[in-house]
Amino acid sequence: MTLELAPTPTAALIEGGVGCGKTAALIARVATFLEDGAAPEDMLMLAAAPDAARVLGARLTEAAGERGAAIEVTCAREVALGLLASEEGRAFSGRAGRLVTPLELGFIMEDMKVSGLKQRRLHEMLKFFYRNWTELAGGAEDDDGWLIPGEEADVHALLKDVLHFTGGILEPEASAMAVRFLLARPDALADVQRSYVLVDDYQMHSRASQHLANLLARDSITVATDPTAVIEVFDSYPYGEGIGEFTQANEDCERVVLNESHACAAAAWAASRLCTSLDAGAAPSDTETEDASFTALEAADPVAEMAAVADAVQAALEAGTNPSSIYILAFHPAWERCIARALEARGIAAALPIRGRVAAGDYRDLDRCAPARLLTALALVADPTDALAWRAWCGFGDYLANSAAFADMRAEGETQGKGLVAMLEKVAVAAPEEGFPGTGIGRILDAYRAGRALVERLQGLEGNELIGALADALDLSAEERERTVQLASALTAPEPGVNAPSDARAMIARARQRMNAPVFETTEGHVLIGDSAHLTGLTPATLVLCGFVNGFFPTRDFFDATVTTPDKQKLVRATDTRRLYAAAGKATQRLAASWFTSIGLVEAETLKLEIGRVKLRRGERIAVTAPSIYLADIDPGAETCTAEAAETAAAAPSS
Repeated sequence: MTLELAPTPTAALIEGGVGCGKTAALIARVATFLEDGAAPEDMLMLAAAPDAARVLGARLTEAAGERGAAIEVTCAREVALGLLASEEGRAFSGRAGRLVTPLELGFIMEDMKVSGLKQRRLHEMLKFFYRNWTELAGGAEDDDGWLIPGEEADVHALLKDVLHFTGGILEPEASAMAVRFLLARPDALADVQRSYVLVDDYQMHSRASQHLANLLARDSITVATDPTAVIEVFDSYPYGEGIGEFTQANEDCERVVLNESHACAAAAWAASRLCTSLDAGAAPSDTETEDASFTALEAADPVAEMAAVADAVQAALEAGTNPSSIYILAFHPAWERCIARALEARGIAAALPIRGRVAAGDYRDLDRCAPARLLTALALVADPTDALAWRAWCGFGDYLANSAAFADMRAEGETQGKGLVAMLEKVAVAAPEEGFPGTGIGRILDAYRAGRALVERLQGLEGNELIGALADALDLSAEERERTVQLASALTAPEPGVNAPSDARAMIARARQRMNAPVFETTEGHVLIGDSAHLTGLTPATLVLCGFVNGFFPTRDFFDATVTTPDKQKLVRATDTRRLYAAAGKATQRLAASWFTSIGLVEAETLKLEIGRVKLRRGERIAVTAPSIYLADIDPGAETCTAEAAETAAAAPSS
């Protein structure tokens, strides 16, 4: 039985395509509310992603000064986690009130493999669970009627048992659990409600996050939405149908439709063309096909492509474009790093989101997961009762992460009413000094004792001294120690210019935030390089689609009929088109796309590119590649310019 959306006394819906000024309209509403006497602390603005929240907060400050700066601007997930981390929230969920990080998720998945299901079947079943959680169709602790008895119900019960034993919350659970918490605790709901709630990119939120936003609105809710841009940027399973549910629940909802695009001609044309290809009811653009605001950069190889993009960026800067108004959307993580190096060689500062997923490594090999081990040890120093951290710490180095032994411990703990930490301590006290060599419980016991000794030895240390001591304790080679310390320092350091605590608890909190919600932490004076998710909320003057080649976008699996059936291919194409629509339509002055036509065969296979054919060049096998199949949807003139002409084209005036 799904939960129905509750009406709000006053509701408004602002609807429009990409680049139509929906966020500006929201900000104008905030200004009106403030002029009418609304208190900033009684207002809440929710954005679809952390970067979008940061930009929205800056725009509010610019528009309304100190009163605008006093308005809380955040994401629904952060609100949910704040509720679940409270004492009452932890009692409701039976969890520790914090999100499982990408580092820790691998251990949760190892524990799930004891179900005996094949990996693909398990993966599909978990996706089914997650989607139902986000859509509030299932997930309540006392409701399993939505599950098929037998295998499905058993696997779901196992997942819940693992999560309760470790205390972590999965991302798809957060908003759904917060909604059920507020519905079950009316007093808690009354304490957190605001008179005015405004939500940007409503369609990019999950159904649970949409319900959470509506619950938080006591008197008025205003949402901005684009029905075509239903894409995943931060919330799992964005819920486009929520727009209809919103208007149905609020029968007297004020509806504002924005039709005028503020994007450059090429971006507006691309957005219209892409929208039309989705059969979204939009008429084809009347923009002429020859347009100076679009630049196509065709290069012979990746090195030439990096040079062409750097030329275009340099020309835009020389023409007066603010560096932070230039966004390079890279369709592969390696291309982010490549273009950053190319810009650095030109003396152009670039910023990339600080991502923590690189800290995971291969936890089966102690030498290849050193950053993960260091961060886990840091978590234990911060909180020696952290069950999820102990689960990870005691799983490093084993091929199956000691999952079978933990399954036995979990079953015993359930019988005795004890959690993971209590069970570890019980085993440590009862076990002989020599332990149980060569067994799973023996490996867990050895790791636990070593971890306890490490925690006791490092209590009181802070900052770089603590990071260094943790690295020393891992017994790493000089080269690996330097790499590990560098990564751990980047993840745990305060934001630039911020004077923040450097104790273990504050450091691990920053690392978890970066792992779960990576953002651009440095923007002013820097060209931004990232993926489409981090573009949400931004309106760059110049947008470059870098690595716009088949294999990167769409992925190589799209072209393989044995992997992607024709029906699935249609779904993939629709998803890709929505992503491209939401990105390409944002450029306000110039839209550019770059690609390469050849690359070494070995590198092409490593990058999983779609290879048209292979040729021999001076004894080296070369893969021939092609621009993305979506190029025709964004190139108004269907013509390309050479890399040598990139600078001239980029400096041309916008139409």
